[in-house]
Amino acid sequence: MTHQEQLQALMVRIDALEQRERHLTYASNAYQAILTTLLGILDKPTRDRVISMVDQAHDVAYARANLEQKGNILGADDITQRIFLFAQGRAAQSRK
Repeated sequence: MTHQEQLQALMVRIDALEQRERHLTYASNAYQAILTTLLGILDKPTRDRVISMVDQAHDVAYARANLEQKGNILGADDITQRIFLFAQGRAAQSRK
């Protein structure tokens, strides 16, 4: 395989990875919008219970995880916390 062919193959792989990243970003944004909407329309006691249960599930999963899984859980936890904070803020604003 020539350098030009290798470069072309590499560019095709890069394009595929960038497209996959865009699709994952779209899916993640949709997931976050759905969760924040659902949490935002719940009454405060129910929302707080849901958030508490998810926090507990993260703690249990983290305690049982291997090193690679722990990194994934911490990344998911950061996203989840942002969702919860946004939902709590939106819920507080909509009740004013």
